[in-house]
Amino acid sequence: MSLEEWTLVIGEIVAPFGIRGEVKVRLETDFPDRFYSLKQVCVRLPSGAMRLMEIEDVRLHGLHKGQILLRFRNVATVEMAEALRGAVLRIRPEEAVPLPPNEFYIHELIGFEVVTQEGAFLGRLKEVLRYPAHDIYVVSRGGKNEVLLPAVREIVRAIDPQAKRIEVKLLPGLLSPDEQEV
Repeated sequence: MSLEEWTLVIGEIVAPFGIRGEVKVRLETDFPDRFYSLKQVCVRLPSGAMRLMEIEDVRLHGLHKGQILLRFRNVATVEMAEALRGAVLRIRPEEAVPLPPNEFYIHELIGFEVVTQEGAFLGRLKEVLRYPAHDIYVVSRGGKNEVLLPAVREIVRAIDPQAKRIEVKLLPGLLSPDEQEV
């Protein structure tokens, strides 16, 4: 099994915690309880090196700001934990929590074409910015041109995974006069 297959990011190690090798992890998942069932994760270090690491302990409660505490097997000191700072935690796609119908993971939508209700091509979904109120779709129009669209029902009208297409309703003011030419 190749480590390149471990593609779904579920967290990032932001700092050591305490003196016994625990690390604080900023969550990149809507399912923090998933950590209780994980036995191992692929850790991608800032250098780009990757390795599988076994999870020994998880603490979710009592923390705030979307962070949890993890302890890995064979990481027993603050120095060892510090060496993991900035590492990204990944799982394999088949370990993703199943979603209800008509809900999608961000990685599934990246690259979809974005079209208006009238069928005009707006661009391709490049990135999704996560905010507390709602996500923002970053639609690339080629080169450095981008359009930011709130990911709300009033604007995102349909997502067709088979056609890899997102249909949007452009409300007045969403596009600048330069961007109006769709």
